[in-house]
Amino acid sequence: MFKFQNTLLVNNLKTAFENRINNLDWMTDATKEKAKEKLYAFNEKIGYPDKWRDYSNVKINRGTYFENCLATSKNDFNFALSKIGQPVDRTEWFTTPPTVTAYNNPPMNEIVFPAGILQPPYFDLNADDALNYGGIGMVIGHEITHSFDDQGAMFDKDGNVKNWWQDDDLKKFKARTQQVIDQYSKFTVLDSVHVKGALTVGENTADIAGIAIAYDAFKLTQQGQGNIKIDGYTPDQRFFISVAKIWQVKTKDSYTRTYVNTNSHSPPKWRVNGPLMNFTPFYQAFDVKPSDKMYKPESERISVW
Repeated sequence: MFKFQNTLLVNNLKTAFENRINNLDWMTDATKEKAKEKLYAFNEKIGYPDKWRDYSNVKINRGTYFENCLATSKNDFNFALSKIGQPVDRTEWFTTPPTVTAYNNPPMNEIVFPAGILQPPYFDLNADDALNYGGIGMVIGHEITHSFDDQGAMFDKDGNVKNWWQDDDLKKFKARTQQVIDQYSKFTVLDSVHVKGALTVGENTADIAGIAIAYDAFKLTQQGQGNIKIDGYTPDQRFFISVAKIWQVKTKDSYTRTYVNTNSHSPPKWRVNGPLMNFTPFYQAFDVKPSDKMYKPESERISVW
């Protein structure tokens, strides 16, 4: 059931993204058609693979840790050797089902959401749409956008490195991603430590668009079109609260310093505050005023997709 529900979520997110492509005022129709072709050529992997790897030759014993590692490494090596001379297996997964992760693989034009992330706080079969679209919906939107970020946009619908852009459109796209770089480089993480805008531009672009796409998809649901409060919060407020919940984390300053210098993602705080500062419906949901810390003038709010 959860696999069907998340397939529905993915389809709604794709519909929302297509609508956003259609409404872009900076992109020509020729490039829009290529973008939509790529969007609907996605290979979507949800929950678990349809074909399982064979581990029957791996012998595991409780008291032989080193030998267990050796056995699994040998199995992986032989599995890699078995691919030589064979066609590319587009059904292969590059993560295990219980892993809490999601990824976009541009050379395969695929988006992958294993069972590990299809649980609270990201997804709950019994939760309302606001929580699920703000949680796993944001993640789905993020991964979809990776096919259209500064690196993913260089791959075509078949996963080949090929320019499918009109020249002027590509220039406008790069100018918008430069805005993302410039804005995030000003965000302070610790004392004088700032987010590295150039290092994180792909992930930040995916976060900004991911939230927007998830919100648009949420608006396709009955709850998203209504205004019934739950626990005192409107549907839109619950959506944005869910976005914040999935990035809750506590780390030491020493870890954060290393993270900022080495990770292609912004620190969790800015994966929430950064995109929401650029998203007008968030201002409307919580009546954000110019005196509030997360306020940005409308002219400074960035929208790439």
